[in-house]
Amino acid sequence: MQIYISGIHTDVGKTHVSAAFCSSFNYAYFKLIQAGTPKDCDIVQNFDSNIEVLGEGICLKTPASPHIAKLQENLHYKGLDIVLPTQDNVVIELAGGLFSPIDEHVCMLDYMQHYKRPTILVGTYYLGAINHIILSIKALRQCGIKILCLVMNGVRDLYIDKFIYDYTGINIVHLDTFDTTNFTQSILNFKYAMQPYMI
Repeated sequence: MQIYISGIHTDVGKTHVSAAFCSSFNYAYFKLIQAGTPKDCDIVQNFDSNIEVLGEGICLKTPASPHIAKLQENLHYKGLDIVLPTQDNVVIELAGGLFSPIDEHVCMLDYMQHYKRPTILVGTYYLGAINHIILSIKALRQCGIKILCLVMNGVRDLYIDKFIYDYTGINIVHLDTFDTTNFTQSILNFKYAMQPYMI
């Protein structure tokens, strides 16, 4: 199975979730589009060197929205032409949020709708997160994309979790903050919590 790791926003922890998931379930890792450094492929391998990294669909040097980086680097590609890996059991990490541009014409969500795969939606706790999460869930549902679960990063807020679950019915998995020193231990609870959503 191939799974999208999508986000409600930029910098919500998609790469951390990707690393935790790949390490837990022996999945390979693929970054749809990389903009700037450090590369997310390198971050994933720093957490677990045994994760098979398949590289990026498009790699941009400029740390900016891909549609801007593409123009600045004078690259010519169409977002919907980015080729996905052919093998099974691959995590495909997207960039930014659902409506972050891939090129001048399409967003991450357009790509997801064109190449249907289930997704794990990633969020974290901040003022406005409930709004961003519910809008993201509605957009995914409208496009007919299966949501395996919502993974929330960081210090848990049960009030936020309860409201989101009661409002959307989407199951929530929590992932504690970790770094390279406590990665293996920190993802044990995540692996156990994710088991019911593996299809």
